[in-house]
Amino acid sequence: MRRLGLLMFVLAGCLDNPTVEVDTSSLELPQGAKGDVTVKIDGAPVDSLYSVVWAIDDPKVVSVEPEWDGVRLRIDAANPGFTIVHVNSHGQTFDIPVRVGPPAIQYMWIEPSTVTTEVGTSVHVKATGLDTMYRLQDLTPDAFWTVRDEAIANLDMNGMMLHAMGEGRTTLHATYRDQATLTEITILK
Repeated sequence: MRRLGLLMFVLAGCLDNPTVEVDTSSLELPQGAKGDVTVKIDGAPVDSLYSVVWAIDDPKVVSVEPEWDGVRLRIDAANPGFTIVHVNSHGQTFDIPVRVGPPAIQYMWIEPSTVTTEVGTSVHVKATGLDTMYRLQDLTPDAFWTVRDEAIANLDMNGMMLHAMGEGRTTLHATYRDQATLTEITILK
């Protein structure tokens, strides 16, 4: 009879175990970026990570720490590669595959930021980008360039010289992957 009572007590404890889930099944991040993981218990995000533990197969690829709010895990992409982050709570483990690629451009701009010149002159232009590792990259040769009105200005791609052709206003556009920017051009007589 005692054994039956003990078995019922253990089974009741197992049946009362909460449902745990994570909101991320996998991550692809550029080097230097971060991704957040929310752990939910019985459908609600945890209000504290005290009951959550984690481990990383290759800590050279990513690091994991609590986010500033104390309720999400932050996965920081340190080096290109692949690893698995194991998140465990209440006896349930979730494996989150993480692939880290090369740094990605987060922001780009054209230099100079505006062009005001006279007909017949030329201005050197270039595109610069800031990547996820906070490094500046010259995107000039890899960007796709267009001038909105080539009767006002045109671009010589060989020397990256913007030639003032006629009086007026137009824009110079540069696109690199998913980033795009423009600069205003004013040509005076």
